[in-house]
Amino acid sequence: MRDYGHGMDQDGLADEYLPIGRNRRGKGASNVKSKSGKRRVTGRKGLGKLSPFGVASEMQVATFRDGECICLRLSYDAMLRWANEHSRDQPYEPELVSERTGATQEEDGVEVRIRGFHRKKPISEDIVRRGLARRLDFIGPDFVVRVNGTAVQPGDRQTRDACPEGFSWDVTEVPQGGEASDSSTVKGWLGFVERSSQANRGIDIFASRKAVELGSFFNYPSTHAQFARAHLVGEIHADFLDGAEDLIATARNSVVWESEAGLALQAWGHKTLKWAFDKWVELRKQEKETKVIRTAGFDRWLESRTDSERRVADRMVRLLVDDPNLDPSSAAPLLEIVKSSVETVAFRDLVDAIESDDVTPSMLLRLFDEWRVIEAREHLKLADGRVEAMDKLRRYIASGALEVQQIQPLIEAHLWLVDPAWTEADGQTTYTQMLRKSRACAEPKDYEDVDRRLDIMGVRCGGEVCILELKRPQKTLSRRDLDQIERYVDWARTQFSGSGPDAPKFIKGLLVVGKLSTLGDVQQKLQRLAGGDIRVETYGDLHARAREYYEHVEKQLAAIAPEYVRRRKRKLAGPPSQGKAAPARQPSDSAGGSQRTPQVKPKKRRRKRRPR
Repeated sequence: MRDYGHGMDQDGLADEYLPIGRNRRGKGASNVKSKSGKRRVTGRKGLGKLSPFGVASEMQVATFRDGECICLRLSYDAMLRWANEHSRDQPYEPELVSERTGATQEEDGVEVRIRGFHRKKPISEDIVRRGLARRLDFIGPDFVVRVNGTAVQPGDRQTRDACPEGFSWDVTEVPQGGEASDSSTVKGWLGFVERSSQANRGIDIFASRKAVELGSFFNYPSTHAQFARAHLVGEIHADFLDGAEDLIATARNSVVWESEAGLALQAWGHKTLKWAFDKWVELRKQEKETKVIRTAGFDRWLESRTDSERRVADRMVRLLVDDPNLDPSSAAPLLEIVKSSVETVAFRDLVDAIESDDVTPSMLLRLFDEWRVIEAREHLKLADGRVEAMDKLRRYIASGALEVQQIQPLIEAHLWLVDPAWTEADGQTTYTQMLRKSRACAEPKDYEDVDRRLDIMGVRCGGEVCILELKRPQKTLSRRDLDQIERYVDWARTQFSGSGPDAPKFIKGLLVVGKLSTLGDVQQKLQRLAGGDIRVETYGDLHARAREYYEHVEKQLAAIAPEYVRRRKRKLAGPPSQGKAAPARQPSDSAGGSQRTPQVKPKKRRRKRRPR
């Protein structure tokens, strides 16, 4: 270690450096400032010179002044032998290193070399640099410290910039300010870093710009806000600890807390930390809530809800935020549960509000208006799903889709396409398997591909079962198809009917094909089967009837919640196009007629009257 101060001559070594326990600031000292008058003296009791013996057994001290060098060797082992061999009245005499003593061209200053380290592994340069930066606040342009030639920077210590925005405060911003007592004032800051650290946590306490106690919690009880303690950082300057009265422990690494000023500082620290820990918990909840509601677009979903639904959702989200084990990134599945539960809970809240004794007529109207919007929105959501299914059916019919892979699953998933009354119908697995395995329902092997069916299934709605046979959209109805569906229904009526509680009370049939036939015998057979509850529909009929039913529902919803109908239409229309838009082409329906493009009549030009 080398400094470039004013150095010492022989008298300075003997009178100012070597005496142990010399009061540097007491009576007879030149000043509490350095000899140059530029810096306040940081030492006090003259014990720091012995600290190297805590890590090594020998040190050399060389002082350079006015072209002369004096080098002394101090040995810990030699000191112990001296104490055993000489009386206390005879002071220890360090060894003069003659080869380094004498004339020199070195700049004034002092050099200390340490040898005989107890530690066998090298010390990390980064640890040394950061340790010095943390302990000495005056390191900077006017007091440069280098480790292996690299200057220690103020940024090597923990600074307030390491704290996220809103998570740090100057001591003047805390409720009790910086007044520890009437005569004791502290300056500095405290805050919380995002990542916890075992090594760099707590408040560093300084006096005269030198560390007094690092990582202090002012002896605050460890039971309060454990998570917050792991993130706490900061530094305060309490120069009154290093004033006329020395309030720093002999080891120079802690405050004398038992002193009057120490107790006042401790009380200030307790109040400040309690306020800071509570603030941290509050801010973390706010931050976590923000992250949670932004997960998977939950905040955008929340904006579309009614006031009562938002209140319910807020309560549910707060429960998630209060769970310390929940990470915001894993909240998406729970938020989906919140979405699906909000409307039910919101409805219960509305009912509770309606049943309360203090409800007024105006409040009642507002509550019903909120539920009207909730119910209308759910109807529109269901209707939008039906539009999508109908559009798929139309496209499959028009394009000659891969029927087994496309049309069949579509019909099975949306049985209401076949019959709007089948909103609660389901494909009975037992009946369907029996139909598919039955020899009576098997198709002849000589059928052409276009004549073969897509599927046959048993659909149950209430006490009825319908034998549903799906042909290909390209298929034109034939007499053979009618005979076939008649045979299937007759077989099912003998197999499925019974007297048990779960037995169907009535069995009917439905054949879906691409086009009807104009042949007379086919028409005759078609009419006879209709009398026996066996019907034939085209895919175009299904699409047209589903569309008609949807438009009817949409008109009703428009009367209930017109604002949501308008919003939905704008959503389906998409963003406005730039420039002049081309007229949209309306798709045609091969089996159910065509949809004509509306014709715009040109305006008639008004003829100017001639003056008479």
